[in-house]
Amino acid sequence: MFFLLVALVYASLLCSFPMDGLADRDNYLDMARVSPLIIARHAGSGLQSLIANEPVWLAINSALGFLFEDEVVVRIIIFFSAFIVSYLLLINNPKNFFWLLLILVFPQVMKNFVIHLRQGLAIAVFMLGWFSSGNKKRVFFIGLTPFIHSSFFIIIAILLGNWLLKKLRAAPDFKLLLYFTASLSLALLVTQVAALIGARQANTTAVTEGATSGVGFLFWGAMLIILLLQGRQFIHKYSVAIGILIFYLASYFFTPIAGRVFESGVLLVLLAVLATTGWRRIMALTVLLAFNMALMLMQYSQPLMGFAAS
Repeated sequence: MFFLLVALVYASLLCSFPMDGLADRDNYLDMARVSPLIIARHAGSGLQSLIANEPVWLAINSALGFLFEDEVVVRIIIFFSAFIVSYLLLINNPKNFFWLLLILVFPQVMKNFVIHLRQGLAIAVFMLGWFSSGNKKRVFFIGLTPFIHSSFFIIIAILLGNWLLKKLRAAPDFKLLLYFTASLSLALLVTQVAALIGARQANTTAVTEGATSGVGFLFWGAMLIILLLQGRQFIHKYSVAIGILIFYLASYFFTPIAGRVFESGVLLVLLAVLATTGWRRIMALTVLLAFNMALMLMQYSQPLMGFAAS
């Protein structure tokens, strides 16, 4: 009941944010009205175009838009996403309650519920699958996620790759090399693949040209080293989280989609960080706290907690 109350308070606070002035908020307010038209347009372009352009997200907005006003639809989506994620994290990791509370207010996590509503909803559905006890439920919920936010096509590819490598009993060193090679290939080909299937991201996933600062690369690179120092058994257990982290680092300087994919899987990475032990845990949590406290001080001191439209 305590975790339920905390999750309810967290979700209520986030869905009470103002409707005006936030980045992308106008687009999401319009989504309840225009989603049926977008579905019709993609359907007219063929089944491939419909599947590649997040039909479940559009269907949810269409259904909610039929029942509620635009503003209510946005608040429902924010509340549902924030509540599901916070409750599942807390109830499945009660010993890390303090750290999970901090993680839930980290800018990189919270903005998915407040700003990137499509991605936040997909993360919530993914977590429903991740923490499901039955394989059928897990496959169902995780299988829905790329049709809510397309970044989960890559997350699912990492999951499938990890499952296959476990079946083959591949050595951890070989896994890491394969993850890096596959990640670099995906980063270089993602624009062409998006254009080929008619996805909306085709025009927004171009190769990055000097737009990255490198700070995130250094920070998460240090985190990867700490995770790898935990040993072979840890790498085997948290290979999905490590695979997501490797994808992010391998594609960091090549495509902006790296950041969006990483945000979709960052909670798995953070759960792996919380599972470290000994001096590695102390080092990882100290660096994690310092990095995110700096981000929070910079972002949350701004109007609308730094989520204002530019």
